[in-house]
Amino acid sequence: IRSLQPPGESSPHTVLSHLAVGPEGQVVAQTTVDQQSCLKDRFALHLYSVNGKHLSSVPLDQEVTAMCLTEDFVVLGTTQCGLEIRDLQSLRAAVPPVPMRVPVHSVSITKEKSHILVGLEDGKLIVVGAGQPAEVS
Repeated sequence: IRSLQPPGESSPHTVLSHLAVGPEGQVVAQTTVDQQSCLKDRFALHLYSVNGKHLSSVPLDQEVTAMCLTEDFVVLGTTQCGLEIRDLQSLRAAVPPVPMRVPVHSVSITKEKSHILVGLEDGKLIVVGAGQPAEVS
């Protein structure tokens, strides 16, 4: 049995907000620090190995509402109407965020990894091509 402990976040006001497991056992978790406790670096994303070893962390500007993992990427939806694609190993942005105009409620990736399905708070489903422009058309 393993316990995932975000580094430097022993505050009782830290909450594990989202958790996703990758196809090779990687674990990505988003933590949120209670707004009354700390306004700076309120949100963070953490990567763990299949054995629970902490591999990396990055602060986030926005709250995550949806998360999906592939072999290489973390796909995030946010309350501030963003779709983010991050490198799974470094957790850094792989491409600029894609604006959605409405908060993202869910994200999923097709079996072929050719498209990202984005469910929005207003009930709409947006399909985003996941490859290079020549590959998606």
